[in-house]
Amino acid sequence: MRSLIINYKAYAEGIDNGLEIAAIAKKTSKKTGVDIIVAPPLSLLPSTSRVVKSFSQSMEALEPGPFTGHITWYEIQKSGASGTLINHSENRVSIEEISRTVNVCRRVGLLSVVCIQNMDEAVAIASLNPDFIAYEPQELIGGNISVSTAKPETVREFCSFVRARSKSSPLIGAGIKTSVDVAKSVELGSDGILVASGAIKADDPAKAIFDLARPLS
Repeated sequence: MRSLIINYKAYAEGIDNGLEIAAIAKKTSKKTGVDIIVAPPLSLLPSTSRVVKSFSQSMEALEPGPFTGHITWYEIQKSGASGTLINHSENRVSIEEISRTVNVCRRVGLLSVVCIQNMDEAVAIASLNPDFIAYEPQELIGGNISVSTAKPETVREFCSFVRARSKSSPLIGAGIKTSVDVAKSVELGSDGILVASGAIKADDPAKAIFDLARPLS
């Protein structure tokens, strides 16, 4: 089963319409057979987790304790979420922190999605075997040119490398807005996509999410 992860980021649309988008994700997942996951802001995580499979946007490798302003695995787990994004381009952490967080996720039963920006990072992360590795070149995030169009050979190389050198599933993100972008990513070897504005800021989120999911089914 291929995956579609919808990152709400901190968009106003994601906060205002977060539960509606989660309901659309659930309905579309049932209709297409695609594993659709939402990653809302932390304040919405318990609510979306009751509707559809949900991930935190970040996590720190900390046990519960005196850590004001931090996000622990325990908080995520208690929210009902199934996993977390790690090292998104807008919230980067060190390789050491990535390793600790992936290990904690594995220990407590949370799924891990590690975002990387280039092949050097893919090489470093593959040996950690997170559940997913998502290739997202920073310069294309939020733009109108998809990574599958701008860097098809790198996408192909990335997907092949991840399959050969790790137990992780390769995902593609950055600039993906249309079903054509998704279909191209699948053709190049991706097991799914990670999107944000293409779904969250769409004029018709239901249509956008269905169009993004259809090539993954």
